[in-house]
Amino acid sequence: MKLAVNFRLVLYMCGWTFLMLAGAMLCPIAVSLITGDGAAEVFFRAAGAVALFAAALIYQGREKRKNDEIRSRDGLATVGLAWLTIGLLGALPYWLCAAPLGFWDGVFESFSGFSTTGATVISDVEALPPSLMFWRLLTHWLGGMGIIVLMLAVLPVFGLSGVQLFKNESTLGQYRLNPRLAQTAKLLWLIYLCLSLLLWALLMAGGLGWFDALCHAMSTIATGGFSNRNLSAGHFQNSWVEIILTVFMFLGSLNFAMYYLAVKGDWRALPANTECRVFFYIILAAGLLVAVPLLLTGYYDSGPEALRLAYFQVVSVISTTGLTTADWESWPQFSQGVLFVLFFIGGCSGSTSGGMKCVRWVLLFKGIRRTLRQHIHPRAVIPVRLGGQAVPESLMTAVWSFTVIYFLVMAASTLMLAALNIDLLTAFSASASALGNVGLGLGAVGPTENFGHLPGPAKGILSLGMYIGRLEFFSILILFMPEFWRKG
Repeated sequence: MKLAVNFRLVLYMCGWTFLMLAGAMLCPIAVSLITGDGAAEVFFRAAGAVALFAAALIYQGREKRKNDEIRSRDGLATVGLAWLTIGLLGALPYWLCAAPLGFWDGVFESFSGFSTTGATVISDVEALPPSLMFWRLLTHWLGGMGIIVLMLAVLPVFGLSGVQLFKNESTLGQYRLNPRLAQTAKLLWLIYLCLSLLLWALLMAGGLGWFDALCHAMSTIATGGFSNRNLSAGHFQNSWVEIILTVFMFLGSLNFAMYYLAVKGDWRALPANTECRVFFYIILAAGLLVAVPLLLTGYYDSGPEALRLAYFQVVSVISTTGLTTADWESWPQFSQGVLFVLFFIGGCSGSTSGGMKCVRWVLLFKGIRRTLRQHIHPRAVIPVRLGGQAVPESLMTAVWSFTVIYFLVMAASTLMLAALNIDLLTAFSASASALGNVGLGLGAVGPTENFGHLPGPAKGILSLGMYIGRLEFFSILILFMPEFWRKG
């Protein structure tokens, strides 16, 4: 049987991606040397092991054809296998540190980082060496824009073209911005870096130390949610910091194509984008719906305080960041309900956010409206329009299929967790959190709790959920179809 996937090319591409991961593992060494935490050896060993593994893959795939084009199936296989392996390799520092995490704990923490979920199994993050804290946040930052997208910037050096790799990296799957792919990837990473540096400077100006500011800047722009403080952003009790983080969580959950177009001179693209406008209106309405019960029940006496805290949690949840400044599980039930609904919405397409993405909900409601209208006018041809353009029926079918798969996988995950004797509320919210890359939950995994008490198999199920959610289902599920691998 002839295979439809060029495995040598896939191994070659994965090898270079893992070599970049090994380089990233050297970055925490600088933090270790500055702080004197004595953990530099951990990252030397981890980076060395990953580099050797990467070199072996590059050697195996060295006979790739010059100027090979990465075909659709090659791209899917590379993205799926690379992200899975990155999650496993990223656990090495957790396993090698002075107080090592268990196997499933390390895997969970790594997948949570690279998928920008932000759920954690560590109850006292402040006890970690600063370099390991930095590694947790670095996995967020790399996973936010996508380590594979970074690879696209250097593909021409290897005589490769990565159109299909770019297409199949879900975070950037909506972009059709520039035929020169490497240039596009470089500019997107530059925008991402500039936003991170700007937030870092603003947080330091707000009174945070350089390390606190750096950690929260990396987590916020990536819409990740990891913090180097046990109480998350609530540790600082700083209204300026909360407002700045709210603004940048929102910016991180917008379509990065809009920033790209703004840099190219098209400043009208953002306000003209239907998805971004709807996303803004949802946040505006949800913040009020959360804040009003807080004021009516006397939970907060001050209107500005209630609004600030309400909007922080709303933006944190809908952007799938997961930073917290309050125990919102103790808030009125209606406020909790609004926040939980936001679990299933997510940020904009082409952003670092997780979730179903706002544009899918826009298309779903437009599709429902069309169905109702067709019942009234059965012979009418009524197209679904987005931004003034007709949406292809193939795209509408894909949106409906994604929605069905999303909730089926969530139901299956919930049942598997329940079979491990986890209460239904915790199982359901944990599944929703993992698949949506939110990082927060209800019940035993609420905003002031962590996932460390869950049994090992549950952490494995949720790690797989974070992985599938990060790559948005289709890129993973298609790998299990036999005809994907067969040529013909």
